[in-house]
Amino acid sequence: METAKEILRLSLTKGLSRRDVASATGCSLGMVSTVLSRVKDAGVSDPLSLEAKELGSIIYPSVKEKAKAEPDYAYIDRELKKKGVTLTVLWEEYKIQNPGGYMYSLFCDKYREYRKKNSVYIRKTYKAGERMIIDWAGVTMKYWEDGKEKTAYVFVAVLPASSYLYVQPFADMKMASWIEGHVNAFEYFGGVPCLLIPDNAKTAVQKASRYEAELNKTYHEMARHYGTAVIPTRPYSPTDKAPGETAVQIAERRIIAQLRHTRFLSLEELTEAVSECVEIINGRPFQKLEGSRRSVFLETEQHELLELPPTRYEYAQFKQVKAGFDYHAALDKYHYYSVPYQYAGKIVQIRSTSRVIEVFFEGERIACHMRSINKRYTTEPSHMPEKHRAVADWSPERFASWAEKIGIKTKAYIVWLLGQKDHPEQSYRTCAGILRIGSTVPPPRMEEACTYALTHNIYSYAYFSKLLETKKTPEPIIHENLRGKDYYQGGSYV
Repeated sequence: METAKEILRLSLTKGLSRRDVASATGCSLGMVSTVLSRVKDAGVSDPLSLEAKELGSIIYPSVKEKAKAEPDYAYIDRELKKKGVTLTVLWEEYKIQNPGGYMYSLFCDKYREYRKKNSVYIRKTYKAGERMIIDWAGVTMKYWEDGKEKTAYVFVAVLPASSYLYVQPFADMKMASWIEGHVNAFEYFGGVPCLLIPDNAKTAVQKASRYEAELNKTYHEMARHYGTAVIPTRPYSPTDKAPGETAVQIAERRIIAQLRHTRFLSLEELTEAVSECVEIINGRPFQKLEGSRRSVFLETEQHELLELPPTRYEYAQFKQVKAGFDYHAALDKYHYYSVPYQYAGKIVQIRSTSRVIEVFFEGERIACHMRSINKRYTTEPSHMPEKHRAVADWSPERFASWAEKIGIKTKAYIVWLLGQKDHPEQSYRTCAGILRIGSTVPPPRMEEACTYALTHNIYSYAYFSKLLETKKTPEPIIHENLRGKDYYQGGSYV
């Protein structure tokens, strides 16, 4: 009681503040407040004159043992899923309502004991809106299309804090289906979780690693678009995605197994049936808990999700190629897109969507084109060297117009010449050369040479130039031992 008397002396006779009294006596501010308040409540006029035993009975009154109020453990477990809520916060709230309740350590022990007895609870606590676990189901489904039976692969996503499910069948497990499943899940949930936890499937991870996995480029871009992050599970560590494994089991047992005898005539019909099953599962009451997946999601998790961006993610593919020396990069074997000529021969990365083709070099965008379906080569004039721009506007129509200025026979020959190759572009240089040397001779001489070349199927620039050099058009050499043109075009020679 000496400490209590010292607190009273410094406070009542010296007039020190409670904080100064605490500093002077080495006690906590709470103890100083407790001593002073209990003496004041006792109504003692001169507490310093009391004996130690009397003063002790005032400061530490005996409390009759009462049955302590049990905490609401189910409520505690639900509240722990909310961001910022800890056992300390919940214990303080419990003590306010039940001053004679359990102390913190016993409170925690009883809660842990409760969790062990209730198998529905997992050991790991997930915060609301924190993560979404994604996987493909191990069991497939069937549907019919064009009279043939086809396989559907089931995409499963779950928010572990509330066990809220999203399930959708796809015709394949390719990247486009993987991305579409994520986007549809975000829209179904009405928001985006902070973390995405996929398995180490090839659609998610290019190179699996226990410590630093290499993500697929498209998957990483989709995650950035929605403001979330991807953390793949460790290889051979199923406990990292235990709620995901449970969700897959639910999808296999309550959806795939129940629909196994139903004949679906399209993927859309199958998708609609799966969606109806998902709604039933999410609305079904829990067996050992209050509420359902949907009610828990709406109460604790939906408002914690990140907002959806204004625009939906547009699926993009990435491809690393080497730009050709003609400063064009090949999207595929049918389509080529130009890059600035300074990047000819460089390794570039092509990002392609259904509308736009973008080309990047070391992370910087160097070219952008609208996607072309009909044209094989798409060339931006500004990408060309200065000396190439002069011929950039070459076309069959321009060559025909150029030839017509010389004469009708010249035009007919040039039009014929343009049709001798699989692509007119392959004849541009030959036509340009012939018309250039034709501009150095009189038009009648050019018309005569073109008539002869057209009659005898001459499409060589070198041979045509010799025609113009001679004063007289040479006659064709005819000899019984010479092989004709039919021999070289697949005909027989007799």
